Amino acid sequence: MAEQLRMTLQRHRLLTYVKLTFIGFFALSIVALSVGLCSIYMFMGHVETRISDSTKLVMDDLEEYTANRGDNSLDEAFSSKYVQDMFDRAGARVNMALYLTDSTGKCIVCSENSGIDANNVAVPASIIKNLETNGKFTSEAKGKLNPDETRPLMCSGYKLAISDINGSESVYYLISNAFTDEIDNFIKNVVITCAVSVIIMLAMYIIFQYSYAKSHKNNEGTIAKVLRDYAQGDYSEILDTGKFNSPVYRDIVMSLNQIVENLKSISEQQAQFVSNVSHELRTPMTIISGYVDGILDGTIPKNKSTEYLYIVSQEMQRLKILVSSMLNLTKFDNGTIRIKHETFPINDLIFHTLLMFENRLEKRNIKVEGLDCDTVFVYGDRDLIGQVVYNLTENAVKFVNTGGTITIRLEETKDESIFAIRNTGPGIPKDELPKIFGRFYKSDFSRSQDKTGLGLGLDIIRRILRLHNAQISVSSEENVFTEFTVSLPKKT
Repeated sequence: MAEQLRMTLQRHRLLTYVKLTFIGFFALSIVALSVGLCSIYMFMGHVETRISDSTKLVMDDLEEYTANRGDNSLDEAFSSKYVQDMFDRAGARVNMALYLTDSTGKCIVCSENSGIDANNVAVPASIIKNLETNGKFTSEAKGKLNPDETRPLMCSGYKLAISDINGSESVYYLISNAFTDEIDNFIKNVVITCAVSVIIMLAMYIIFQYSYAKSHKNNEGTIAKVLRDYAQGDYSEILDTGKFNSPVYRDIVMSLNQIVENLKSISEQQAQFVSNVSHELRTPMTIISGYVDGILDGTIPKNKSTEYLYIVSQEMQRLKILVSSMLNLTKFDNGTIRIKHETFPINDLIFHTLLMFENRLEKRNIKVEGLDCDTVFVYGDRDLIGQVVYNLTENAVKFVNTGGTITIRLEETKDESIFAIRNTGPGIPKDELPKIFGRFYKSDFSRSQDKTGLGLGLDIIRRILRLHNAQISVSSEENVFTEFTVSLPKKT
């Protein structure tokens, strides 16, 4: 009997370990994705810097060569085999096509890997104008000098001023078209590596679960059966301690029941957290994936890729804030959040938050008023107050009417710092005003306007402000406006 009880306890520990292992696999999958995205971003920056530096190095070599050309004219110097070999070697080394043009845009020399004769190269006037004005040119979407080239590329260029034999100064432009094969292959390898890692971890979990279930196949008795149910995630059956006469058994069952209750709570929190994350992150991830794929496969015209990359950047910022919201929400539930008080200007925080919504505001012709007011300082945790500002701003942008107005109001009293965000639009019905700060609550109108949100924003705001001993109030008039006002106590 004692041996059976010992084995039962060991099996229970194994069950707990299985649950923790799954959580670990899930966390590792998120880490793998994050590392993959960061490595892609860093590698792209590295390649762009290397291409720019390589172009600058060729320019330096070209200037040094022409300075020591002797009595040769510039035309003779540039038509020499030395210059052609210089272009061919540099182009092959960094996988970029090099072009040297005069001030009119006529191509004098081009590297062999450009795939085009110098006489057929046509340099856009916009590049020449940019080089003449700024001395350099960099673009990820414009500047392709070979019209027959279909691969994506990055362009950079520099302006050269070289003295001729007679002492006059001539202007030339060195332009490079760098192919992005290396970046494309790197992204592909990162995606494959992340996918394989997740599949391996999932396979390991499935194998582990199968081994665990198989090891309990021959177990007998009530405790063994219930433990198998728990291992499968079924916590519906709670053992009755009155049915066990032995004090040892009763103690085990009481502990087991307590563990099951805890597992239920943890499981519900995990399920809720995963559900929140998956719903809130789906939209920005879909936008980012769609735009990046569109740029890579050419669906999005190259002359518009910068515009869409700006949208991708905004969505990445939105992802960062959403993840922070989810983590803070979990900390609120667990009572582990800590705040760091400091005094800082709320004006800057509001202004930078509005910049994140600039594209959406412009598309819907939304006016923003009240930013030219005096500086108001608040006392609180900058990151958490930033979350409050973001959530209120997001709601204002989400529900303002097209062509409407968002108004910022900042005030100070002897004891409080006050900021308010008002938007014109449909407003909130009076009978729903007392309910809007509840978790997951969404009014009928907001549910129809915002199909992806879960109604967590105002609940997070309420919790943050409670930690600051601050107050928030809302006033609204249907089909006219909605205004949220936050009052933060000053440092005493």
